Amino acid sequence: MGNTCFMNSGLQCLSNTHELTKFFLFDLYKADINTDSPLGLNGNLAKAYHSLMYDMWIGKESRTAPYDLKRVLGKKLQQFSGYG
Repeated sequence: MGNTCFMNSGLQCLSNTHELTKFFLFDLYKADINTDSPLGLNGNLAKAYHSLMYDMWIGKESRTAPYDLKRVLGKKLQQFSGYG
């Protein structure tokens, strides 16, 4: 199995963790973003996850893909960079 399969499985599990999903859907995550950490991603990962959760639970489309989340992850984790 490739990284995409593991990513999709993990995202399905996370998206069905109701308290976590509510935390992102109701924008509660914004108060906890740390934009000052040199090790972090300036809140871009949290924003991409929020966008994905919104698309999955509120959006009008019946399908969605984690393109933006994968792109942000790819900046820190090589196994998520590119199209492999």
